[in-house]
Amino acid sequence: MAAETAPGLAGMVPGVPAEAGPARPGLPDRMARYGIWVAVITHIVLRDRRFQATVITGVVGAYALGSVTKDNQARPVRRAVAWYNVHSQAHDVQVLRRGRRALRSGRR
Repeated sequence: MAAETAPGLAGMVPGVPAEAGPARPGLPDRMARYGIWVAVITHIVLRDRRFQATVITGVVGAYALGSVTKDNQARPVRRAVAWYNVHSQAHDVQVLRRGRRALRSGRR
């Protein structure tokens, strides 16, 4: 008779215990190692003056770029308002001139 094997145990010799592999560290041990690595990298990076200068320059540049973008969005609106103001004033001036001419000539 053929020995039946479970799907996950194919290729194993029946009756022989499986060898234990190297023990995997538990979650607290891994978290401690990750924390140490983060602290070391943070300590190295934050003491570097070039990194600090790069971060400060990046923040100032991002703020300036945001200001320029916001100003570029507002500029067409201001330009349109100014255009309408100039044209309405020019129209008003023309109406006044016509009125003055009419008063001088005596017509209405």
